[in-house]
Amino acid sequence: TALLAVPLLIENLYKKINATIQKSGKAALVNSMIHITNALKGVGVDIKKKVFGEIIENLGGKLRIVVSAAAPIDAKIGKWVQDIGINFLQGYGLTETAPIAALTPDYEPKVGSAGKPVICAEMKIDHPNEEGEGEVLIKSKTLMLGYYEDEEATNSVIEIDEEGNRWFHSGDVGYIDKDGFIYITGRSKNVIVTQNGKNIYPEEIELLLSKIPEIKECMVYGKPDERDTNNKELIISVKIIPNYEYIEEEYKKKMDEKEIHDLLWNKVKEVNKQLTSYKAIKYMEIKKDEFIKTTTMKIKRYEELKNNK
Repeated sequence: TALLAVPLLIENLYKKINATIQKSGKAALVNSMIHITNALKGVGVDIKKKVFGEIIENLGGKLRIVVSAAAPIDAKIGKWVQDIGINFLQGYGLTETAPIAALTPDYEPKVGSAGKPVICAEMKIDHPNEEGEGEVLIKSKTLMLGYYEDEEATNSVIEIDEEGNRWFHSGDVGYIDKDGFIYITGRSKNVIVTQNGKNIYPEEIELLLSKIPEIKECMVYGKPDERDTNNKELIISVKIIPNYEYIEEEYKKKMDEKEIHDLLWNKVKEVNKQLTSYKAIKYMEIKKDEFIKTTTMKIKRYEELKNNK
């Protein structure tokens, strides 16, 4: 009845179900039924489980809730899960907070947000910028005592305020809206700082790229500009694993490496049009093997970049 999963699994379910709908020629019908059932739900009539029964049946027939955690997910996917009659929630936390710190309330889901602090926790934004973005700080009864036998590392992430409260520096960047919902926009360790001082969070660009069905997975990073003798200028770059299965089915032929590269580069250029100029991707690489990942399916960026060298 409940599925708690990393975004990669939910994204794959979304892509496969929608590919099946497209093949069956029912995409327009499903979209129109989503609009109708949303309008009916708005006036207190919920018939989603009946209308989208076939999709729900393919997911086991009893699924009522999907919880995504461990990494960002495209809000469009969460909205689609809600649209077919399954409650979509997001959780947020770290190992150091054992682990949950925030969760979307099931009575007030807000797709795209990581939710509100759980009952034993508080969260605040450290040194917010003009958009209200800054590092997320967490105070919780479940906060760790510290890193085992490493006082220096503990002191680098736990700050004690004047009242004796212990605040954990999460390393995540985000903001809190007027209703108290938390939005995580990036990871401070992953930020790409350009020579002119602009901060670029790769997760923001990766979410846009993940909407391209021809892309299976990707990683955005700052590649040192070989022409810069000071080695300070970074070129916004991306490593892409193509979705070979989709490309072959969609384009009805087996493409060679150059054709796939050209196809994906054109798709990347479309994404660039949605970005401010300093965030635009200037270099693309096709990755032939899988990304190195954590157990929660997050790409180990440091390991990948070390392999570049």
